[in-house]
Amino acid sequence: MIKFLFYPFIGMVLFACSNDPSSPSTNASTDKVSKLEDSTVKTPSAASWRNPVMSPWGADVGRIIRGYYLVGDYQKMLQFVIIPPCYTRKQIEYILRKSKWGYDIKMNNLQWMEDSTFLMNYRSTKQNTTGAEQYAGRIINDTAKLFLFPEKENLFQYYGDEDLEDPCQLKNLLDRIYFAFDKTTILPKSNEALSALVNYLNYNPSLHAHFIGHASSEGGKVYNKNLSEGRAKAICDYLIKQGIAKNRLSYEGRGDSQPLEKNDTEAHKGLNRRVELVLSKFEDEVLK
Repeated sequence: MIKFLFYPFIGMVLFACSNDPSSPSTNASTDKVSKLEDSTVKTPSAASWRNPVMSPWGADVGRIIRGYYLVGDYQKMLQFVIIPPCYTRKQIEYILRKSKWGYDIKMNNLQWMEDSTFLMNYRSTKQNTTGAEQYAGRIINDTAKLFLFPEKENLFQYYGDEDLEDPCQLKNLLDRIYFAFDKTTILPKSNEALSALVNYLNYNPSLHAHFIGHASSEGGKVYNKNLSEGRAKAICDYLIKQGIAKNRLSYEGRGDSQPLEKNDTEAHKGLNRRVELVLSKFEDEVLK
């Protein structure tokens, strides 16, 4: 079963449907955190949302979230984040620990949408390169919060075609892809989900899809790595046969090195046997 966790191990070099030896990245702990972003700041019970650019600290909500992220205070950070309901808090914290959000952002525009939803445009600086990003947010229980997209390299970047009312649609689809026991063979009952995945990638031609296989701990380290890599590759191969361009796809296997749970029960082992997907903008990959 595919567990759809979108962490940004991404800063890694991706090969077109080829093995990616990159190791997971860690948070940029050396980044300077401004006084307004210090985790020692006491979080009030309710944030001011009349203008979500402003928070009780006088900084925009995006920088508040990023500040708590940089110091690893996820408990405070997630008070200002909209988490898809198909993910547990533990899964989201796992994703955040694997993510890479060390670059600078500066808000330069705010636009209100319907139903208390708003868009915030940010100027971003990554490795001396300036870019632009857009985040989406909503007022919930009198607090301004930003949408988090676990399947993306950039967890908060909004492309404009996401279904904010059904953020679990793609994850629920990927959960219906199954493999034969101890093999890389995709079972026929996965065909409907795979076809829908093909349609999704055809509908979003600017996206690059990177598949990361994981295994439970029954086998040896080398065997588990090969099995997890083979399962990720099997999905990649299927997509290529259905017309998805090779250079939009990549894969790797990480064996049993990154379990979601302890390998102490069959249920936990099932969660650890998974293939994760990370989406990034294809044009960004071309420029790397």
